[in-house]
Amino acid sequence: MQTTIHHHDQVFRDQSTLIRLLDHLINAINDIGDIPSSAALEDNRIRFNSVAMEMTQVQECARRLSDSFRSTMPNLPWDELRALRNVIVHDYGEIDVESLYDTVTKDAPHLVAQLQPLVDAIED
Repeated sequence: MQTTIHHHDQVFRDQSTLIRLLDHLINAINDIGDIPSSAALEDNRIRFNSVAMEMTQVQECARRLSDSFRSTMPNLPWDELRALRNVIVHDYGEIDVESLYDTVTKDAPHLVAQLQPLVDAIED
């Protein structure tokens, strides 16, 4: 009986974490908005900080998903998402603005397109 309860709890945690992960991705994309380049992002401290925080939260959510949940969707870049902080943040905690900009403008929209149907199915 407890195994079943644990299983349902884990499924719920994974699903709610996936929903939060998608929300953070969408927020990052929206926050970068009409920023035309990594240099322009770096010049806009508020938007830069917001995008960086949203992408850090994406990484945290990806890290919290169970291995069994991630294994049900092997075509998604889970390892890359889990390592996202390391891609964005280099030595001494400095953010690589070009990596952040490229990740949000090029990679994140593709990931949203893959995750949105999964989240829609959870929320229905």
